Amino acid sequence: MKNRIYAPTWESYELIDAGDGLKLERWGPVVTIRPEINAYFKPELSKKEWVNQAHAQFIEERGTFGNWKMLKPISNEWVIDFHGIKLIVAIRNTKHTGIFPEQSVNWQNINQSLNPGDHFLNLFGYSGASSVMGTIKGAKVVHVDSSKSALTWAKENQEINGANGCKLVLEDALLFMDREIKRKHQYHLIQMDPPAWGIGTKGKKWQLENHIDSLINQASKLLLENGKLIVSTYSPRTTPAILREIGVFSFPSRNVKVGILASKSTTGKVLEHGSLLIVE
Repeated sequence: MKNRIYAPTWESYELIDAGDGLKLERWGPVVTIRPEINAYFKPELSKKEWVNQAHAQFIEERGTFGNWKMLKPISNEWVIDFHGIKLIVAIRNTKHTGIFPEQSVNWQNINQSLNPGDHFLNLFGYSGASSVMGTIKGAKVVHVDSSKSALTWAKENQEINGANGCKLVLEDALLFMDREIKRKHQYHLIQMDPPAWGIGTKGKKWQLENHIDSLINQASKLLLENGKLIVSTYSPRTTPAILREIGVFSFPSRNVKVGILASKSTTGKVLEHGSLLIVE
C-alpha cells in the first residue's frame, strides 16, 4: 500500500480534473490546461468540458518550454492567496506558473515548525512561497537558487507580502552548502525542492539522482540537532525507498519519514507528484 501524503485543498487553487497526460487547474479566477506526465489515466470530464472551462492551454515544444494558447482573454500575471499569503501566478514561456500547488503541504509544515528568530534555509527556492512563509513567521530566511529569473520572482513575492529580510542568494545549492559548512552555520529548518533535471550554473547539466545523496548528507551537517529537513523530489528515480535509505544513513539517530506527495482532483482523480522525505 502506497503511503500517499495528500496536499491540502485551499480556496484559491483547485485541481479540477486530470487524465490523458494533462491536468485542469483553477488558480483563483483563471483555469488552465497543462501537461502532466503522471496523468496516465482517463479523465472524468470530456475534452469539450475542459475547453469550456479553461482560459489557457500550454502547448509543449521542448521539455518544459513551449507556448500558451489563449482560449479566453486573461492577463499574463495575477495574484492568488494561500491563507493570507499572496503569490504571483504568471503565464510565460514554460508550463510552470510560478507555484507548485502540491507544495502547500510543505508550506503548512514550515508554518508549524518555525518560530521567530529561527534560521531557515530554502534550497532550490524558485519563486519563494516557502521563503515568504518563513519570513512572515519571523524566521531568518536564506533563499538559494541558481536562476536569476527565479530570484526576481521570489523578490516580487516577498515585496507584495511586505515580507522583508529574506536573503536571496544566486548560487548552486551544493556549493552554497559547502561554504555554509565551512562557515559553521547551522539551521533550524532546511527545505529543498530540487528539479529532476536541468541546467545549473555555468551551463552544467543537472540530474537529481547524481546529487541527492550529497544534498541530504550535506544537509545533515547544516541542520541543528533538533532541526527539521524537508525534501521533495520529482524524479521517478528517487523513490521513497531510496530517500529513506539515504535519510537513515545521513541521520542515523533521527526520525525519518517518507511518502509520495499526491493531490486529489475535484473529480476524484489522484495525481502523484514525487517523493517526500521529512527528518525530525
